[in-house]
Amino acid sequence: MNTIIVLSKDFAANESAVLDLKSSEFVNSLTAFTFQNKTGQSAKFLWQGDTIYNREKAGYFKEVNNDLGVKVNHYEGFITVTNGGGEQHLEGALQL
Repeated sequence: MNTIIVLSKDFAANESAVLDLKSSEFVNSLTAFTFQNKTGQSAKFLWQGDTIYNREKAGYFKEVNNDLGVKVNHYEGFITVTNGGGEQHLEGALQL
């Protein structure tokens, strides 16, 4: 399993960031999205792709554990990451 860091950012409370995966070569091989902050807390979301339609346009990230209060939304190859209620540095990695 390959891991690619796609986000490393200091977030304010409830701040969002948008990641464009539409133009990348690994959209169809997503398996999970993990986050960690500087204190070691983490969150993990598993990719639930639609096997009938194009995985780039159909699917979502299912929350497995989330100590960070992070929200992840997917829409046609774009991922929106929303921080929880406090300031923190998040590092996000896609697992392929």
